[in-house]
Amino acid sequence: MFDLNDCASPIDTEYLNNSVRALTIALNERDTYTNDHCDRVCRLALQMGQCFGMQGQGLRELTLAARFHDIGKIGIPDAVLLKPGRLDEQEMAVMRSHAVRGERVFLATGRDDASQIGRLIRHHHEAFDGSGYPDGLAGEQIQLGARILAVVDGFDAMTTTRPYRQPLALDTTVAILQQEAGNRLDPQVVAAFVELLAKQPAATRR
Repeated sequence: MFDLNDCASPIDTEYLNNSVRALTIALNERDTYTNDHCDRVCRLALQMGQCFGMQGQGLRELTLAARFHDIGKIGIPDAVLLKPGRLDEQEMAVMRSHAVRGERVFLATGRDDASQIGRLIRHHHEAFDGSGYPDGLAGEQIQLGARILAVVDGFDAMTTTRPYRQPLALDTTVAILQQEAGNRLDPQVVAAFVELLAKQPAATRR
């Protein structure tokens, strides 16, 4: 389990735990799968941030954004969030609103870094080619942290069991990530992630 204290500076550990642990509890109560998914994405994002030389406040912001990138799903109705099949256009629009909802929820923590973390949460579904949401950003308009989240979020989603499908094999998942490099995903981030998987197979361990 990812330890929230790993993201805390010596002066804000108590504040971190008081304001953020409540979000962890709320997410777990709402949907255990989403909570566990966020936990795994957080650990992968931490390693990826280190690969790109992130440290200190920047790395803490990335890991906290990863841990709560799907917090907005607490506001998505069960009929959409837990639907065991493909979402229709209207349902997809509701699901996509979780990015904006997530930013709003995290801003409500009142943390000094809430704006920056909230922005990463808002933009974790932006696409490198500009086809993502909610703001249609492209390339380096998307912060590096959000580009990292897009890769590790997609990886974990594809390699875990969902109500509508079995997990994809590692080789298949890597091939999909590489196909999406330059389109939905930042090619440099994809290349770094594939290299991480090759060097540290334990990174994918559940």
